[in-house]
Amino acid sequence: MIVEKGTDGFSFGKREHHMGFRGIHHADMYFDNVEVPADNLVVPANGFKQLMEAFDLERCGNTTMSLAIAQSAFDFVLDYVQERQQFGKPIVDFQAVQMHLAEMKMKLDASRLMLYRAVINAESGLPSVGESSIAKCFANEMVRDVTGKCMQLMGGYGYSKEFPIEQKMRDGWAWGIAGGAIDIQKVNIAASLVGRRFSQRG
Repeated sequence: MIVEKGTDGFSFGKREHHMGFRGIHHADMYFDNVEVPADNLVVPANGFKQLMEAFDLERCGNTTMSLAIAQSAFDFVLDYVQERQQFGKPIVDFQAVQMHLAEMKMKLDASRLMLYRAVINAESGLPSVGESSIAKCFANEMVRDVTGKCMQLMGGYGYSKEFPIEQKMRDGWAWGIAGGAIDIQKVNIAASLVGRRFSQRG
């Protein structure tokens, strides 16, 4: 159902201020005896299953955002470690830094391949709940890990608002909440393995 701003009975609560996603406004929405035209109906009666299937596609969009944040953080830090010097040489020459770079690159590539699989296997329909949940769950955990490693490699500069990594970390964490939290994706994955939905209501 599409409810247009300004409709009688439709109002917004106080704007929320989040750790990340600061460029996107969030607030509670209130519906008090709101009446909307029948033409504003998006999903017909008994169309809840169809609506839920749309989330299989949304999860791929979420995966893409997590991947983009992590990749941009990695690209920034890859340049940084080649420029930043300690003890007379770039810090990329230290084996510990090399290990972090390799681990981040492997996770980035794995996340990208999981996203490709979910999209390509969908063919002309929507991605499956199993493959889209695997891609989202992995990407959500990956972006938190990668941005954290990037911050660690930059030391105090990584924690500073003068550099972009702290924002990427804050925004990256939000994608693991948006569109169904990480643990929900794991429930979806288990459900796809056994071929049935689980009731979490006792």
